[in-house]
Amino acid sequence: MDRHTPPELSQIEWAAVSVAFQDAAACGCTAVSATVRPSLLGRMADTLFGARRPTPLADPRLEAIRQFVCATRRHRTPAADLVPALADHGFNPAQIEAIALLAI
Repeated sequence: MDRHTPPELSQIEWAAVSVAFQDAAACGCTAVSATVRPSLLGRMADTLFGARRPTPLADPRLEAIRQFVCATRRHRTPAADLVPALADHGFNPAQIEAIALLAI
């Protein structure tokens, strides 16, 4: 990764990282994306047992961070398949590496 670009994130981007850490701590980072609508049976079980998936963040850039952090924490390795989405949202390699290092 590019070591010349500092891994700076805005305050709101760090907040998205924090949300992802909270989701992971609450077992909210499951193999199913937060944007996938659960089945009728899944919704009934959620109603009965109180389980719920994390709500996707309204900003696609911040949601990309959340998904990357959750997947990285879940697999204990950087989620390489989500790196292009972060890059598409304007994150540089140093920022992506910094987020990954925090998430592992």
